[in-house]
Amino acid sequence: MSAKTFFKASSVLLILFVASRVLGFVREQVIAALLGTSAQSDAFVVAATIPFTFSTIIGVSAGNAFLPAYTARIQGRNGTYLASTVFYLIGAFVAVLTVLGYIFTPQVVDLLAPGFVGEARHLALLCTRIMLPSTFFLTMGFLAKSALNAHREFSVPAAAPVGQNLIFLALILPFGTMQGPGLAWCTLAGAVLFYLYNLPALRRFGIPLLPKLDLKDPDVIAVMRLTVPVIISTLAARGFVFVDRWFGSHLPEGSIAALNFANRVRELPYGLFVAVVSSVLFPALAAAASRRDMKQLRDRTAMGLRLVALVAYPSAAIMLILPEPLTRLLFERGAFDASATAATATALGFYSLSVVAMCAVSVLTCTFLSLGDAVLPLLFGLAGLGINIAADYLLVGAMRHAGLALGNTVGFFVTAILFLVFLSLRLPGFDWKKQSKDQLKILAATVVSTLGMRLIGGYAGLYTGAVTLPGLILGISLAVGAAGIIFIFMLVLFNIEETAFIRRRIIK
Repeated sequence: MSAKTFFKASSVLLILFVASRVLGFVREQVIAALLGTSAQSDAFVVAATIPFTFSTIIGVSAGNAFLPAYTARIQGRNGTYLASTVFYLIGAFVAVLTVLGYIFTPQVVDLLAPGFVGEARHLALLCTRIMLPSTFFLTMGFLAKSALNAHREFSVPAAAPVGQNLIFLALILPFGTMQGPGLAWCTLAGAVLFYLYNLPALRRFGIPLLPKLDLKDPDVIAVMRLTVPVIISTLAARGFVFVDRWFGSHLPEGSIAALNFANRVRELPYGLFVAVVSSVLFPALAAAASRRDMKQLRDRTAMGLRLVALVAYPSAAIMLILPEPLTRLLFERGAFDASATAATATALGFYSLSVVAMCAVSVLTCTFLSLGDAVLPLLFGLAGLGINIAADYLLVGAMRHAGLALGNTVGFFVTAILFLVFLSLRLPGFDWKKQSKDQLKILAATVVSTLGMRLIGGYAGLYTGAVTLPGLILGISLAVGAAGIIFIFMLVLFNIEETAFIRRRIIK
């Protein structure tokens, strides 16, 4: 894949991802307005954690293990049987897991949120049972995304979350009065559409709905073997969700909800841009690895790290400098009051720096998996999770939910550092000198633009807490807009490779 093709595919995806994230954020705003940071909100968040986190862990992991093998197969011989067999094996596994979830719902909820009692526990059980089938549909949707991406079909799986969010929002009117359980039904409907939307495209590329199985296919066996460590690795990377819920269930009412809303803001840069880069980058890396084209692997990995840094650094700076104004603008309405804003903004401030580590890990995981290495990502993820748990235990007593956010940030940085340290072993010849210079230039541009953002934010009264909603919108727009102009100017001045087209326009 040429750089031109890469950017063309990314631009199409970016539009769809922006639409999906904007609608997703509207969804979160609706949930915040209806439930605030109440016990009912905590119960809904815990219930949603089970299907969403398990489907992400299993679906994304199976897709990541499947994509390199399937890419190599469709470049040579037909991959119909490989795709069908993997789909049905994973689908059967998740279906069994869902049935077990119904049988052991009380035990699962008690394990995840041992501090829940009375009404909070009852609501969590009810919402969990409603949303459990989402596990199957979301998992299969993630697997479909990997198969379609291997065929360089990016728009269909990227559009599926748009439909998912639209269905959720459309059903809010009839179901929203039921609060938590009503939102659970809306969530289930969105999950069903998330999978079904991909089916016509799967059939177009020869992946049948009816089974065509070959359980003895060596590629099937290889994918299944690779899936297990990748699942454990993804579980380690997403384990902070379970850790936060467990510790948070013992904290004051609304702590889990505050962490959840802050995490939604933190994940915006990933959803809006880094996921686009990873979606386009991973098939290109897998194709290069299948050809043993190590130069392209090095070049694409370096480009991916630069691209995500261009978003991660300024995004982290915005969340660090403007956590309370952002939270007020995004959520403070309805049941989401000033105390909810303060709790969420505190968590967001401590989450902010982890954006950089999260984005780097996303790119580097694609590189390692393209090389068929799932063991090192597994070990790195487990190490980061272990540090996360230890830090949470040490910090939660004094800092409460803010300590959980800080512990998670420390864990992500440990994971990212381990990936970077071992990258040279898996990818010899990687140009660390150029990459380090580029990263320092992007960091320097971020620091300069952040100073401008802080200065303008102060003049706009963003830190007084008394600014009106129109003033808040205007102040944030001015502060972030000015910072963006300064950031781009500094990038052009530093001659960052991805800004070459801007330099050419200026020179003309």
